[in-house]
Amino acid sequence: ADHTTQIIVTCLPHSTMPKSNIDQARDLLIGDGKTPLKLEYFPIEGLAEQVRIALAVADVPFDDIRIGYDEWGEKKSTTRHGQLPEMTLPNGVVVTESMAMLRLAGEADPE
Repeated sequence: ADHTTQIIVTCLPHSTMPKSNIDQARDLLIGDGKTPLKLEYFPIEGLAEQVRIALAVADVPFDDIRIGYDEWGEKKSTTRHGQLPEMTLPNGVVVTESMAMLRLAGEADPE
């Protein structure tokens, strides 16, 4: 059954072939290119620095929003779990787990 499935998939036109993990991750992170990915964190390296680097390596454009400590009191109530980092995807989905952000950015790297 596995060989039959593989043969059917490879015979499909390119437009109907399933997307790779790389393409799926890039679609989530880049979307239609009109609304940028937004990464919000404090003005320190901390948990978001690995994500920033991974996004840069994968050539994924993003808005790097640094929330100052003086702004945090007001911002905290607007975050999903009362903490940062938060990554807002172009489709509006908010990712709050830094390791999930890192994995998604890593999967978007075509190399």
